[in-house]
Amino acid sequence: MSRLQFMEDHPLLDIVTKWPGRQPTQAAFEALGFSLHKAGQDELIQFCGAECSDLLHRYWDEVALETMQTLGQGNPDGRTFVIMPKYRSAFLDELFAARDFVEPPFVNPPLVRCVFEHLRKVYENQEFRENRMAVLSRLQRTEAERLRIDAAGGIRTKKDVIPFLEQFCGDLGFEGRSRNRWQKKVGGCLVFEIGVWLGGNVFRMWSPLKFRIVHVREPKYAFETEGAAVLGRLVPGADLYARWGSDLEYVLGIRALVELFNVIAGTFENALASGS
Repeated sequence: MSRLQFMEDHPLLDIVTKWPGRQPTQAAFEALGFSLHKAGQDELIQFCGAECSDLLHRYWDEVALETMQTLGQGNPDGRTFVIMPKYRSAFLDELFAARDFVEPPFVNPPLVRCVFEHLRKVYENQEFRENRMAVLSRLQRTEAERLRIDAAGGIRTKKDVIPFLEQFCGDLGFEGRSRNRWQKKVGGCLVFEIGVWLGGNVFRMWSPLKFRIVHVREPKYAFETEGAAVLGRLVPGADLYARWGSDLEYVLGIRALVELFNVIAGTFENALASGS
């Protein structure tokens, strides 16, 4: 049996093909009042020009599908995959074949030229970068106020995040499995898990979250990621919630990412219930 055939036998790889995609997931997330990711998308559309809007949305949709079907273990922009997706985007293959703007230090830049140019400008232009950060910080504060996010006494040690996670996860039906892990069963066959690493550098107060999806028949084979980079490929701009400059931004970020992960769980629950 070939390695690819072996991977295709995993039940989780069959289930993730049922994910309905980026747009319904994003719509459900926005219905909860989250908008920072959309501001990031709108910024790119404005930078690229309205005429590129359809191209960007298709690019985001295709990257999201490949990301989910590779369990987050792939690089759609580089067309490299640890796990080969059952759906491989011919559209992204075409963009990759036509890409002629690779340059150091960007080894695998975005496949859309204007997205790469925006990335390069953020990297090279200090004034542009600082102005952008100031805008994002204002948006984060506004969103935190609108959602009534309260950092309470602040985050003085890593474990201070636990009460927030207990509240956010508990409100969404995730059950505590240890002091830093919460799980929710979906559709009778999937387990969604949220965790946070409390070890390591004692001076790093704002620890990233860990997200895991497994099939009950094969709990060691997982969609597993730390931080927001992979979630930011499922819903572009969601990784902005991992941009922390204060306790308030951190608490907003963990609330948003927990809610997004739960939305993803909900899309699978609906898909499995409908038999799609």
